[in-house]
This record gives sequence, C-alpha cells and structure tokens, in this order.
Amino acid sequence: MHRIAAAVVSFAPPTLMVVIVFSVAYLLVGIPVHFKRGTAARDVLGTLAGIFAALVYITLAVGFAPDAHTGSR
Repeated sequence: MHRIAAAVVSFAPPTLMVVIVFSVAYLLVGIPVHFKRGTAARDVLGTLAGIFAALVYITLAVGFAPDAHTGSR
C-alpha cells in the first residue's frame, strides 16, 4: 500500500491533486446524471462524488505516503 500511495502522491503536490481528483470525479458523475436527472441532481451527486474521491485521496496521501502532508519536494 505504501508503494501505491508513494506513486499516487508523486504525480503532483497534494493540494493540486485534491483539486484534480475532485474535478474528475465531479465530471465523471455529474455529466451522465445531468442528462438523466437534471441540473439539481448533477450538482448534488457530482459534488458528493467529488468530495468522496478527494477524501479518499487525502486519506491515502496522509495515511500511507511518508511526508506527503508537508508538501516537501
């Protein structure tokens, strides 16, 4: 697990990666939901997906990658 975390964290600084993960999850969930259920569902479900994905990334970075939370490169 530490190798996976180190590889994931090495792509970009943690703050930027959280924003990227949130945006990708929002788009992957929000676009299909927009066409099926409308704009309100897109906003709610897309935001929930983005927050969940960002929290998973933060947990991975802080819990398993050494010195990821300090931002030192």
